[in-house]
Amino acid sequence: MNRISLKNTVAVLLLPLFLLSSCNDGDLDIERVDLSESDISSCDTFGETGIIFKAAESEALILKLPTNFLRNRATTDSIESLIPGSSELYYRFFNGEVDNNYFCSTITPATPSVEKEITATGGIVRAATTAKADGTGFNHGIRIHGAVLQNEAGESIIEDEFYLGTFSTSPESADLDITYANTVSYCNDTLLYKTGTTGDGKGVAIVLDLEEGMLLDQVTEEDTLRTSTIGTGSRVFFHIFNGAVPDDYFCMEERPGTPEEQAVYEATQGEVTISTTENGENNGYVHQINFARMMLLDNQDRRLVPANSALGLLTTGSSEEEDTP
Repeated sequence: MNRISLKNTVAVLLLPLFLLSSCNDGDLDIERVDLSESDISSCDTFGETGIIFKAAESEALILKLPTNFLRNRATTDSIESLIPGSSELYYRFFNGEVDNNYFCSTITPATPSVEKEITATGGIVRAATTAKADGTGFNHGIRIHGAVLQNEAGESIIEDEFYLGTFSTSPESADLDITYANTVSYCNDTLLYKTGTTGDGKGVAIVLDLEEGMLLDQVTEEDTLRTSTIGTGSRVFFHIFNGAVPDDYFCMEERPGTPEEQAVYEATQGEVTISTTENGENNGYVHQINFARMMLLDNQDRRLVPANSALGLLTTGSSEEEDTP
């Protein structure tokens, strides 16, 4: 069994071998604890409690973070939280095998029971966040520096640094109850948008600043898409207004004072894809415009547009010639 045992008491923690900083009247018999095959887990209440844990056989590590610590935002530098203080770290040893059900039950099960619990008296939690490439959420790499545990005999065990693991989160939907227009509005080859109205009467618009050369009156080959990377080639914005948006709003040279824009958000990653077909004989071309692996969130980290969704269909380039007298 993966366990660190002390002759006087029990003090178990984490993946690496801990260093003894002090001892009292007995030698410490330390073995290596290996939780490397255990994933970081949480319960549905993570957003309210900030609790994540790793469990293996009869051992568990529990880390309680501030509820807004792991945000659905990529970080340029790692963020920190102190132990004790804003975060708490515990080690528990049970008298039987423990699993996720133990931590996520509404009522704590009678078995297994906790034989020992040791609370960390020092340390720093550091987390670095990256967006998942598929646009579904974010990965948070969590490390703990300078973790200090003290047993009942006053003996301290210190670990300079260890990697707890990667914890994933997914943004919730903003759920604005939007009814969109049936068509995509078209100002020119690089400015397209679709408007809508929320359940409470606000106006919204998804605006696509399209990379040049993407919207061509040429049929795309089967299973071939024109693709533009969001952020480097194309940009996608989500606008919120205090009233309905006129159909030609973004094509106007001078926009009216109403409706008033309340917020605008920009996608941070993803792709725009376009497939083009002929719209019947001499009737131009139909472009299917989609978003893939896109991350477009509001300032509360809620998703405004699904990661994979359609902007819609756009018809251009009618080749039907007008009759001449």
